[in-house]
Amino acid sequence: MRAYSYYTHHAERKRAIKVGGLLLCAILVICLTWDSSSAKLLIDVDNPNLGKMPIMVAQFTSNQPGSLNGSELASIIRTDLTLSGLFDVIEAPQPLPLTQNGDPELNSLSSSGAQALVMGSFQVNGSELTVECRLYDISLQKLDLGKRFTGPLSEHRYIIHRLTDSLLEKITNLRGSFTTDIAFIVDDPRTREIFLMNYDGYNLRPLTDTKVLNLSPDWAPDGKGLIFTSYIKGRPDLWYVPLSDGRRVVLISDRKGLNASGRFSPDGSKIALSLSVKSIPKIFIINTRGDIINQLTNGLGNDISPTWSPDGANIAYVSDQAGTPQIYIVPVTGGRPKRITLSNAYNTDPDWSPRGDELVFTSKIDGRFQICVIKPDGSDFRVLTNKGSNQDPAWSPDGRMIAFTSNRDGFKRIFVMDAKGTVQVPVSNKSGKSPAWSPRLSK
Repeated sequence: MRAYSYYTHHAERKRAIKVGGLLLCAILVICLTWDSSSAKLLIDVDNPNLGKMPIMVAQFTSNQPGSLNGSELASIIRTDLTLSGLFDVIEAPQPLPLTQNGDPELNSLSSSGAQALVMGSFQVNGSELTVECRLYDISLQKLDLGKRFTGPLSEHRYIIHRLTDSLLEKITNLRGSFTTDIAFIVDDPRTREIFLMNYDGYNLRPLTDTKVLNLSPDWAPDGKGLIFTSYIKGRPDLWYVPLSDGRRVVLISDRKGLNASGRFSPDGSKIALSLSVKSIPKIFIINTRGDIINQLTNGLGNDISPTWSPDGANIAYVSDQAGTPQIYIVPVTGGRPKRITLSNAYNTDPDWSPRGDELVFTSKIDGRFQICVIKPDGSDFRVLTNKGSNQDPAWSPDGRMIAFTSNRDGFKRIFVMDAKGTVQVPVSNKSGKSPAWSPRLSK
């Protein structure tokens, strides 16, 4: 029970998954009519030797004065592109050199080393904002993409994130996750409530108001709510909270003992969790009403922190059956679990990549916790962090970024990094832990 007592407090969480645009379903997105059939700007994200694309982002312009700043809009795009880990963002000259027709003078920008240019303009009409953006291939000196977005002025950050999602999709053929949210547990002297924030830390708001200890949130695949472990009834039970009303929590599982680290299946029809109904904690699968479907693990150790493979065929989890917490994988249909972590004595907090090719997890290395990745067959173990103590990793829905908890600044808060760990930045001002990345919702 020595290992289990630690990770019941520190290692229950995640699932990264996806949301995007819960507040702005009515945003109008209009593609402008430019031909990009012969575009050269394309990043092969599956290339392991991929270098970062140099890209220039110019300040957005407007012909009317107002509170909205074109430099701020460009800064949001720069941050998004940087955190994807795919771009080397270059500052554009100010003012940007233009031709007589108002187009960028691409030939004069080629000496900067930038391969692409992002520029745009915006207009404010009352409470409505319209943003136009263009992506240019500097080397080919051609326009590659144009977009126009219209929505509420108060949601200008969301509009720009939506724009960057489109830019990333154009360049990589995969949509970004910049319009998603992160749920996490905010530390408080008496309670641990669930808060939500945009992926970059803006728009922080509380979700629950239970006034008790809450743990390990996980998003429903439809993005309409979360499951979490809570002591609302004085013991660790599994609950569901809808985004529409954080006070209207619904009990899912309150069996004797532990009802912890619940994780939705990819299709949302089932939940894997750790139950101690028979003896020590084991991994069970239940339906969304709380009925037990089957018991998945039967070993001698404490089993906790399940995470589903994106195809729903396998579950990775943590067990101390070998004496210390290690990560195992077992088929959902049952079978003999396979241990995949072998290099360190303490490995926990697994979260399966949405691409299915890696698991991110916490490993104790030289006395400190670090975020690591490993392939499902146990190969290609890599350490991503090296500053402070880092835990609770959770993938973004596109598999390009990882949220995690770090104390490198003197207190625990949420950080976001790219999937290779080359860029790591704090995104929460409040002390917190257990980040869970939301799914994306279709517009």
